Amino acid sequence: MLTSRNKLPSFTSSCIAVFLILFSIASFIPFYYVIVASFSNPDLVEEGKLMLFPKGFTIDAYVEILKNDKFINSFIVTIERTLLGTVLNLALQLTIAYSLSKSYLPGRRLFLIFIIITLLFNGGIVPTYLIVKNTGLIDTIWALVIPSAISTWNVILLRSFFESVPSSLEESARTDGANDIYIFWRIYLPLSLPAVSTIGLFIAVNHWNSFMDAVIYLNSYDLQVLQVYLRDMVVRQEVQALLGDSTFDGNVSSLSLRTASIFLSALPVLLLYPFIQKYFIKGVMIGAVKG
Repeated sequence: MLTSRNKLPSFTSSCIAVFLILFSIASFIPFYYVIVASFSNPDLVEEGKLMLFPKGFTIDAYVEILKNDKFINSFIVTIERTLLGTVLNLALQLTIAYSLSKSYLPGRRLFLIFIIITLLFNGGIVPTYLIVKNTGLIDTIWALVIPSAISTWNVILLRSFFESVPSSLEESARTDGANDIYIFWRIYLPLSLPAVSTIGLFIAVNHWNSFMDAVIYLNSYDLQVLQVYLRDMVVRQEVQALLGDSTFDGNVSSLSLRTASIFLSALPVLLLYPFIQKYFIKGVMIGAVKG
């Protein structure tokens, strides 16, 4: 009986492992197709058909896309938006979460109620647009950063993480004459690096992939973000397909340019993740265990 009971958790773990492996493979297949198709001769590629290796290896699509001023401009704007948004969001969310984690904060419960209400109710697109317009943020990069600067969910997670830090560390620092800024910067932030890295990654990916706010708030083509550029490319490709033209700008196949653009747009996130992987693994459980 004991042997059968011991085998059950092992069998369950094996099933979960197999499921996760299959799920990972299924998730990776579309991205693998994009990579292979971007390096293949478009005349040898059947759209939607999986290939193990590139057919007729070529980098013409990457050369063409990197010579495109519109792509380069949108890429730079997206980088600026991601860096600015991540820094601003983390600065505001960390300071708010740190303040709310202190039981001696006057009106702490009232502040928490106000914050949780924003998690349950949202003003909607039209009121938000009117606020952005009346504050003069339309057609500026700040329109992409300020309206989404505070994430209630992130604040709650970071608050839970700060509350798990032993209060004795703060008491010892105050005994030595440290103020709140010193305690936050030299004690709480280093101890909360896994949480900060995880939340920072989520914020950066959200800014990098954001699309709708740029469509709503931006009119200038010079501030076009990468996701809007990719949308425009797909629309142009569909129009050209209706006209019977399978090339983009008369040089390279639209399929090759689309896949190359998608891969280049995902590349920064893929390069960033390995550097913060160890913190990400520690931080995925932030707020789940409090001791």
